[in-house]
Amino acid sequence: MHPTFLQRSLIVVLCGSIFGCADTEIRPDSRHTREFPDYSYRETESVKGSRSLPWETWAPFQDLTGRRLVNPDLILGDELLKKGQRRLALDAYMKTVGVRMLPHEEEAAALRLSSQYLALEQPKRALATISSYFREKGLGEEQVDLAFSLVLAFAYGRQGQSDQALAWFSRAYRQSKGNGYGADVSQKGIALYVGSLSQNGFEQVAINWRTDAFVNEAVGKERLRRASRSYDPDDVRSDKPFWGNYDSLDVEVAPSIAVDSGAPTTGLIGLVLSLSDRFGSLGRDTRQGVELAVLADHETPPFRVEVRDVGADTAGASAAVRELVGGMRASVVVGPLLTEAAVAAADTARELGAPLISFSKSESFSTGGGVFRLGATTSSQIDALLNVAVGEFRLSKFAVIAPQNANGTEYLQVMRRKVGALGATLSFEGVYGSADDATFAQLAGQLENSGADAVLLPDTIETSARFLSALSPAAKRRIRPLGTALWDSAIKIANSQAVFERALFVTPFFPQSTRPVVKQFIDSYRGKFQSMPNFLAAQGFDVGTLVVNALRQSLRDNTPFAESLSRLPPYDGVTGFISSSAPGELKRLFYVVEVTRDTFLEKAPAGDPQVTRETITYRGNQQVDPRTQQLVRDPEATVASGY
Repeated sequence: MHPTFLQRSLIVVLCGSIFGCADTEIRPDSRHTREFPDYSYRETESVKGSRSLPWETWAPFQDLTGRRLVNPDLILGDELLKKGQRRLALDAYMKTVGVRMLPHEEEAAALRLSSQYLALEQPKRALATISSYFREKGLGEEQVDLAFSLVLAFAYGRQGQSDQALAWFSRAYRQSKGNGYGADVSQKGIALYVGSLSQNGFEQVAINWRTDAFVNEAVGKERLRRASRSYDPDDVRSDKPFWGNYDSLDVEVAPSIAVDSGAPTTGLIGLVLSLSDRFGSLGRDTRQGVELAVLADHETPPFRVEVRDVGADTAGASAAVRELVGGMRASVVVGPLLTEAAVAAADTARELGAPLISFSKSESFSTGGGVFRLGATTSSQIDALLNVAVGEFRLSKFAVIAPQNANGTEYLQVMRRKVGALGATLSFEGVYGSADDATFAQLAGQLENSGADAVLLPDTIETSARFLSALSPAAKRRIRPLGTALWDSAIKIANSQAVFERALFVTPFFPQSTRPVVKQFIDSYRGKFQSMPNFLAAQGFDVGTLVVNALRQSLRDNTPFAESLSRLPPYDGVTGFISSSAPGELKRLFYVVEVTRDTFLEKAPAGDPQVTRETITYRGNQQVDPRTQQLVRDPEATVASGY
């Protein structure tokens, strides 16, 4: 079907306004951002995510030819759009204005900007954005492809410029050759548009477009609808977008391009962390630990770390993974620290077929499919405690006194499961909403009558000390306290050492350890960063060490990174004994510390035949060389783990 004389005339007129130099057109420059001063913090996330609007024919994270986007602002905008946050997406897309990009990404940016303006009821600005792009590129009407034609059709329709809208709907239908998604959108779009016209407007369109078969067919169907008894002319609402009743299209959009998991290893490590928000110090310590491990590797080819700061933003985390994997071809992504961001990053990594190592501590975090976890989970801490309590001290009756919150509930649930698996019993469960003396006195009495020989206290050192002080002297001699990683501070324990006598607590990182790997790590970290490392720095170092060794093996054997990581031998690291297990869990066996009247006894992980048990002795807060019995600890070496 060839364009009619009227169509050609309209497009010529249209090109004069769209592609000409009319100063009346609004151009999308940096000043526009001031017109939206507060939406970055007010828009709520759509529960069901974004529903693509009819003209949004492109696939997320791709340009019009299917190539992956690499510009981080475009990627972030697409992530926000998936979550239904159109104003935030526009904010991200606006950051590309005036930025030098590859031609195919400039086109993608213009299309996304105009689309969001139209979606946010600013059709004039949508038209101006397209005008600015085509004018700056020196492009004419013949270069307008299907994607832009659809935006123009809907934008002119929303402006109330009927002839222009119908001309572009007709053109879009011809460009799609009457088949596929473009044809379907053109047909439904024009039907909704002519259905939104007043009776006078509709009749004028019928006269002007009677020689155009595509438009005339839509007019004929609309005339039949208006002739039916059920038609109500008052239903026409010009104040609402005419596409408001557009049904969900049953058309498959091209999926995002996945990265081949067997692609050659590049040696690039992507690190996604919180570095500038209220969690910035946590991200900094982790980053320094990772970089120390990578820099310690002097073999060739060199490995390098590319860092992205995403805060706690889930869309930012997902976009960072897309950029690092899709644009920079990172061999592996490490992070984020926070669970919600980690879940989003992991989902995107699976979609792309890229390996990711998360620091999430959440029990519900899903591993597998190339996603690994190295967080200090509740299960890993309870395993460490019970392996020593049951295996070495032959304890069999346990109790839990937990705060009435999510953390306390999780520890209680894990204890029920783990105690039963070891053939022991959980003889008492107590919870408290208020940590007052009366409540603790009542719980202490119930605990003493339960027959338990050990009690888990998943709370801070200070709160746990107050509860233990409520026990009778006889109960203190009989019941052994068990503490989580929240107790991992030798200084604080030493301040109440008599109260914590006989206690066992998990230590994800014990700075006072005499283990060579810990001492060497501390010396290297202090030499480079002039500060003592904490648990997060130590965990970052262990992850960096694992990644470097897996990358080296991947390059040597020409195997995917995830496979190489799974094949690594067990590693006795700074934060404990680490081994890989299918389908993606990095199994950790933490060290445990026993508190005596005047010493700390660090015990190697139990429950694994590959680990050799050893005991390292401390006198009070000070380390003792087991061979000479001399105090050797640097007084500055004791720090809280930061967990």
